[in-house]
Amino acid sequence: MVEETIRTIKETENEAEGMIKKADAACTEILEKAKAEAAEMVGRAEAEAKSEAAAALEAAKEAGRKSEQEAMDSVEKEIATLKRDALAKESEVVSAVIDALV
Repeated sequence: MVEETIRTIKETENEAEGMIKKADAACTEILEKAKAEAAEMVGRAEAEAKSEAAAALEAAKEAGRKSEQEAMDSVEKEIATLKRDALAKESEVVSAVIDALV
């Protein structure tokens, strides 16, 4: 009877030890999966952030190109106006120089 009780206790201890090993293995597996998922999430977040930054950079470049083009258009209009005004006054200047020389 004592031997049977000791055997039962040892069997129970062995079962408990097996359960602990299984739980430890499961814990390790869960932690490894969690680390892998976390690394994947970080990678996706980094890729998304890079994509958003690239889009923002491209938008800023486009805005800069648009502003530059608008400025160039404005300068070209001003130059055309100045040329037109200069040509309109050319005959007056020529007449004034001739009058001054005579």
